[in-house]
Amino acid sequence: MRRKTFLFIFLTLFMFASVSFAAEYGVYVKVIEKAHGSFDEVSSKVESALKNAGWEILATYNSGVPDGCRFRCRVIVFSSPAYAKSIMSNGVKAAFALPLRAGIYEDETGINVAVLNPASINRTIIHETKLNDLSLSTINSIVDGIAKAAPGNIAKKQIGEIRSKGKVGGMGGGDFLGKIAEVYTASDNSDATLKRVAENVKKGILENKKNWKLIYTYDLSPYGDIILGVTESKTEGRAFSIAGEKRSSDSYRFPGIDHNAAFPIEIIVYKDKGRVKVVTLNEMYRMKLYFEDAGMWAFMKNMRMPGQIQDEIIEMVKANLK
Repeated sequence: MRRKTFLFIFLTLFMFASVSFAAEYGVYVKVIEKAHGSFDEVSSKVESALKNAGWEILATYNSGVPDGCRFRCRVIVFSSPAYAKSIMSNGVKAAFALPLRAGIYEDETGINVAVLNPASINRTIIHETKLNDLSLSTINSIVDGIAKAAPGNIAKKQIGEIRSKGKVGGMGGGDFLGKIAEVYTASDNSDATLKRVAENVKKGILENKKNWKLIYTYDLSPYGDIILGVTESKTEGRAFSIAGEKRSSDSYRFPGIDHNAAFPIEIIVYKDKGRVKVVTLNEMYRMKLYFEDAGMWAFMKNMRMPGQIQDEIIEMVKANLK
């Protein structure tokens, strides 16, 4: 028994060698530093690596950056039928763990690649331990594939908030399910209603006057879900500025752009308890989920920002819903 236990621990540490304690996971994993080639070439190599590994690219877009920042940022949004099936087997609300995202970004050292870490995200959104094997095999496969395809200094370093458990605690934290904000509820849960509501939400996003953009639509209607990913470039830039404030220096001015895989923001239309509902995540909680390492003081100074984001999202989502 002891030998088997030791072997399990050894294999887990070997799979994710950058982790000193197997239960501690960063929100992101920095895969490559000082990648070789131009920004567009590196981005193309990352996208090809994901495709070759069986992932479907849902969107690729250029992220916003902080004021005064001349570096480039790009996000690749991806998923796969097999991964979606594994996640959605945990219920419609598990859709918040989909899809995955890779961030390519420049800084003073060169071009870097980081990815959202399902080992951290899945245990916050779905379950503390249930998806450990899936999460670890997924992140290791993604990291290894990108590292082979995009030459540079292989980092395999966990960054962002390093959590020893899934639950996000402290001010603005709490149980994930309690942080889902219902924006609209239809009177039934038919397939026609799911589609109609999703189309009306999409129309509201496309017609908004506050520069929010629809980045992707992920149709998971066989599971009773449709995800719409939205973002706004100035909101992204401000978030990255806040995320990097305490790490910033004269020689490293915009470190928060290493969190660009935090976006887009999810708006989800799903069937729940005999109704079709439109939901999003409480924005203060979402900011804490992806940016907690910015520190308490950064959150205190920007207390109004999450509410403003949420109000704008709700306004455009409800614009064509009756």
